Amino acid sequence: MKISDTLSGIIIGIFAIIVFVMALSFPPTPGQEYGSGLFPRLIAIGLLICSVCLIVQSRRRHDNQQWLAWPGLNAVTFLRFCMIPAALIFYFLTAEWLGFFISAGIILMISFLVFGVKPLRGLALTVISVLVIHFSFYNILQVPLPWGLLETFAW
Repeated sequence: MKISDTLSGIIIGIFAIIVFVMALSFPPTPGQEYGSGLFPRLIAIGLLICSVCLIVQSRRRHDNQQWLAWPGLNAVTFLRFCMIPAALIFYFLTAEWLGFFISAGIILMISFLVFGVKPLRGLALTVISVLVIHFSFYNILQVPLPWGLLETFAW
């Protein structure tokens, strides 16, 4: 898939504006001259500058390519493309109810199968990945992950 620099610049610019506006609502940090929204705003400004540079560079080159070209599009390619946003939506909708282990396991197993990994290898990678990710977030970073249906087995 090829995306023109003009379209990329527009998308990045819109994202930068959204991040900047959202960062304005971050609460101030007591005792500090700057609040928690400073760094997201700085990053948003940098992204906006990059987006303007992309758009200007594309226009200066007289880039007349299609804004979005997808040569060789077929059903498998389209399914793989849609898999990532679908996985995110599935996780957001089911994580609290099913829990991290089940939701992430379903997402990883289906992703491995869609991307051509053999089922047995995919199952092994899914189990190992879910356990490593859970250990990393839950124990090392101390980020609580939802247990969902496995609440009775929580440690």
